[in-house]
Amino acid sequence: MAKKEKAVKKNVTASLIIKKPKKIFVFGLVVLLVLGLIYFSAKFFLVASVNGELIGRMSVVKELEKQSGKKTLDVIILKTLISQEAKKRKVIISQKDIDAEIQKIEANITAQGSTLDQLLQQQGMKKSDLTKEVKIQLLVSKMAGENVTVTDKEIDDFIDSQKNQPSANPDQQISRDQVKLQLKQQKLQQKIQTFVAGLKDKAKINYFIEY
Repeated sequence: MAKKEKAVKKNVTASLIIKKPKKIFVFGLVVLLVLGLIYFSAKFFLVASVNGELIGRMSVVKELEKQSGKKTLDVIILKTLISQEAKKRKVIISQKDIDAEIQKIEANITAQGSTLDQLLQQQGMKKSDLTKEVKIQLLVSKMAGENVTVTDKEIDDFIDSQKNQPSANPDQQISRDQVKLQLKQQKLQQKIQTFVAGLKDKAKINYFIEY
């Protein structure tokens, strides 16, 4: 009987020794999680401190909304409408098309003596932001820009209209291909504006905040 009691006491003591480190480990894990939540919450809700006075992220958001809330909301709505219409029409833009357009943009920027990275930094954008913008532009161009043509007469009329216009480089003459591209871009922009306005007119948009 005494041996049995000793064995029971031994087992209880052993189980207590095993359980104690587990409790310490769990407690330490909880502390780390709480500290992590405090750290990330502070980074999420706070943006700066001035002489110890904290500035919350919502203060920045409210100020930005006052300055350009309506304009920003309109842009987001238009992008949403374009994406919805593209999905409805099953219009797809490949990554290859996006990369080709970004290469054109980069070539134009380089020709002006700058770099794409510098321009993105100035605009507060990332490469992923540019990719999204280019995709939206290609989608709307593909949907709205069908059957955009420029006739020879339109090219001739444009060249004639420019003959009497003062020019910084009078010896430099614009080619017919350049004129055609310029006129096509103008027509495309007009069609895009009409197309987007049509999407907005047909859409059911509910505003929950008035700016």
